[in-house]
Amino acid sequence: MKKKYVDLHIHTTASDGTLTPEELIIEIKANDIELFSVTDHDCMDNVIEMMTIAKREGIAFIPGIELSATFMDRELHLLTYGIDPLDTRFLERVAKNRSIREIHNRAVIEYVSQKHEAISLKGYENFVRDPSLGGWQAENYLFTMSVTKSLTDFFAIIEEMGLKLIFDPIEEVLPELVAMGYTVVLAHPPAYFKGDFISKEILNELKALGLSGIECYSPYYRETLDYEYYKDYCLKNNLLITCGSDYHGQFIPSRKLATPKVTSREISFEALLKLARY
Repeated sequence: MKKKYVDLHIHTTASDGTLTPEELIIEIKANDIELFSVTDHDCMDNVIEMMTIAKREGIAFIPGIELSATFMDRELHLLTYGIDPLDTRFLERVAKNRSIREIHNRAVIEYVSQKHEAISLKGYENFVRDPSLGGWQAENYLFTMSVTKSLTDFFAIIEEMGLKLIFDPIEEVLPELVAMGYTVVLAHPPAYFKGDFISKEILNELKALGLSGIECYSPYYRETLDYEYYKDYCLKNNLLITCGSDYHGQFIPSRKLATPKVTSREISFEALLKLARY
């Protein structure tokens, strides 16, 4: 029997991916994925369409989003599953995060405009993003205007500018999401402390705030030992074990859909399947 895979961390044109829902479902089928989630950054614009397409194709789909919050002066990403894209309380949280992002994006554009005459806030406001290039509005604009040549260039500008992107504290955001009835999973743990393990003390703190699970399989991990550290913690603390590719289409070509290759046996499949909507 042919193996089936799970991928619960995928981006589309709604945030910084290059694929539309219709384009993504073609790849979902080609990669033998039986359960998936679209988790765009602070955005749900493609969730309803993706839900409709998944139902048409008979593939289990969990409506999701990747929300940002601040913890220990770092931006942490919270994969939030089973969301209702019509939930007014949740829409308010998403809108606030998008506003925080946009204020920071405008600050980046203003900073760059001081060095490049062709760049301006007015030009940015009038710019029509090309979703096929990937990236968000500000990144897409600077790339199209030949100011940057890669995502690395864009982040270098932010570092040079010295203005951090600060979201609401996780102590506020995480309990709020849990109170709404959503399942919240910590995305790609190696991304936050320069690849070092997140201490069990910190994981305990996040669990106490309501964390539901950890993304134990991700391209961010360096070796199997890393996976096992988080899987062991989840098993001992009754947390969900999840997986995701953080796929962005051609925007980040090194990340492939359904990679790492994870089947239902390696994650908390039955519990996650209950979050599917179609």
